[in-house]
Amino acid sequence: MPKSAIFQSNRDKLFGIAYRITGSVVEAEDIVQETFIRWDNAEVKEIKSPEAWLSTVTTRMSLDVVKSARVQRQSYIGPWLPEPLIESAQEPDKKHEIDQTVTMALMVLLDQLSVAERASYILHDLFNYKFQDIADMLKRSEASCRKLASRGREKVRFNPSQSMTTSEKHQSLIEAFFKATRDADDITLKQILSEDVVFHSDGGGKAAAATHVLTGIDEVIPWFAKVLTPAFSYWQRKKDQRTIEWFNGSPGLVLWQGNKAISAFSLTIDNNVIRQIHVLRNPDKLRLFVRQK
Repeated sequence: MPKSAIFQSNRDKLFGIAYRITGSVVEAEDIVQETFIRWDNAEVKEIKSPEAWLSTVTTRMSLDVVKSARVQRQSYIGPWLPEPLIESAQEPDKKHEIDQTVTMALMVLLDQLSVAERASYILHDLFNYKFQDIADMLKRSEASCRKLASRGREKVRFNPSQSMTTSEKHQSLIEAFFKATRDADDITLKQILSEDVVFHSDGGGKAAAATHVLTGIDEVIPWFAKVLTPAFSYWQRKKDQRTIEWFNGSPGLVLWQGNKAISAFSLTIDNNVIRQIHVLRNPDKLRLFVRQK
């Protein structure tokens, strides 16, 4: 098989690894491109397993990016969220398939793991690599990688990160959330929001957003009334400026001004209630949304 064909057959996996480790579409694309350049210059005959070689290069570059980003993140204003992964742009044939491995909630959890825990968990639990191979990628012992993945798994397990519902129910709850918030309908909001609901918004200092993560109905609903109700009332009159878009594994609500996305809401749903709401407001991240004509 030609070198380019070998790379292309692994490209989606490489992008998936890089995005889940870095939380950045832009960085993941750059990493995959750099991996290709290194692959193109490599002596393939000396490489026993092309997939392992490509995955190792991608993983190590991703970890370098994360270590650098964590230093830069210290100056980030307000809560941080990953860049949106708009699956249809990456794999059009998989649009409308719910993917629990890239939810906003999971990506936030992964960001809270140590770099080594994150890589071990992602490579083993999400991409099914053997610990022996992961050990080679991370330059650690196999036993160490097992412990790292186990610690990461436990931290993920005890936090809600999956939307346990159908795509149809998911979309109906998005509409219910929008309507109840628009109308300041506290009764309905208390029915569709969990008691410990979490509201997490990312403006990056470039757009209005909550300055900290809001937790619990008693904190979230008053903030909705003050900030979201007036905004949603405006977008009710601009129905063509709010759309349901698929990103990070599930449908979400996107608000537009013309062809420019200004807010993107992602919901985590469990037992027919909304457990988490993640809102992208940072224009640098929202630019990845492209309005369909």
